[in-house]
Amino acid sequence: MSTITARGSRLGSRTDSASERRSNRRGLIIVACAVVLLLAGTIVLNLLAPPQNNEPYSSSNPDPDGGRAAAQILGEHGVSVQEVTTTQAVLDAAGPGGTLLITDPGALREAQQEALRDVPSDIVLTNLDFGSLEDLTDEITATGGGAVGTYAAECTDEHAAAAGEIVTSGPGVLVGEDAEGCFPIGDDDAGTSYAFATWTVGDQRWYAMPNGFPLTNEGLPQAGNAALVLRILGQHDRLTWYVPDPADQFGIDSEAGPPPVIPPAVWWFGALLALAVVLWRGRHLGRVVVEPLPVVVRATETIRGRGRLYRRARAFGHAGAALRAGTVRRLAQRTGLPRTAQPYEVVDALARASGRRPEEIDSLLYGPPPTDDSTLLTLTHALDTLEGEVHRS
Repeated sequence: MSTITARGSRLGSRTDSASERRSNRRGLIIVACAVVLLLAGTIVLNLLAPPQNNEPYSSSNPDPDGGRAAAQILGEHGVSVQEVTTTQAVLDAAGPGGTLLITDPGALREAQQEALRDVPSDIVLTNLDFGSLEDLTDEITATGGGAVGTYAAECTDEHAAAAGEIVTSGPGVLVGEDAEGCFPIGDDDAGTSYAFATWTVGDQRWYAMPNGFPLTNEGLPQAGNAALVLRILGQHDRLTWYVPDPADQFGIDSEAGPPPVIPPAVWWFGALLALAVVLWRGRHLGRVVVEPLPVVVRATETIRGRGRLYRRARAFGHAGAALRAGTVRRLAQRTGLPRTAQPYEVVDALARASGRRPEEIDSLLYGPPPTDDSTLLTLTHALDTLEGEVHRS
């Protein structure tokens, strides 16, 4: 009797183990199928959804600071619009009989500017933001000034004359001997500042619109903005729309390695599947062990390191732009302005908060970049004083 009972117990144990294994296999299959269905659904939705992002001046950005309205209108009139984010993609896409739009040329490094200078397309520059353009062109120089308003063409360029008037603001540009300036927005000791400029280099036609507001979804319908933007961007049937990616490594490592044998998407899918298995079997794992980080880097160390790099490179303009951008971001939050606020909105809000004249605020936040240690230090103190005045209000 005891022998039969023992055999029955062993048989029951083996049956339970087999049943548990089958249950585990079914569970693993269900999890794997769920992951595959989730991945397939994500891919289908991404393919069906119209492309869009929130990058300022992007041709697929539907927000007020995007450029999708201009891109769609151009597409409806037979212009093929291709947005790219790297310099190499520009060199591959742009060619003779086309137009190249660069939305932030001041953010490009020397190697990028030198490469783009020789692209055999007509070139349109916008959103200059006081960055250096000396390796791209020496016909214009970004300058401050120019409150928001409606400005008349006052030049002979056919596109500017067709627009008649545009609504924009500073920054503007000072033009060289071979360039023609349109839509004057202010005068100072350096000369007249223009909201639009054009010049010719060989067979290549250049245009500069230092403030990108007329290109945006918000600015395009105002006054003659649409006429000017659509005429200079729609002259050819191919438009390369370049929104620079700060992570672009063009010119830094010219010896690129061979493409990966296994595509990144396969690794991503494998990692997702492995995570699902780990979560499913997680009940068999022990508790998580927390260990302290081996090194803690203080924020001040990072700030000082970046400051030393700027100083070593004598990048006074970039340092000043970073200081101004940080000040505008903090004060915009303080005064309740949105991230998409235009320069004239920032100037008006800070003038009310600090009690200063709008012209003084405009010159401080959007004036010429510093050129040495002394002017950079003066700018730093002035920005700090402005923040203190706004915070006390």
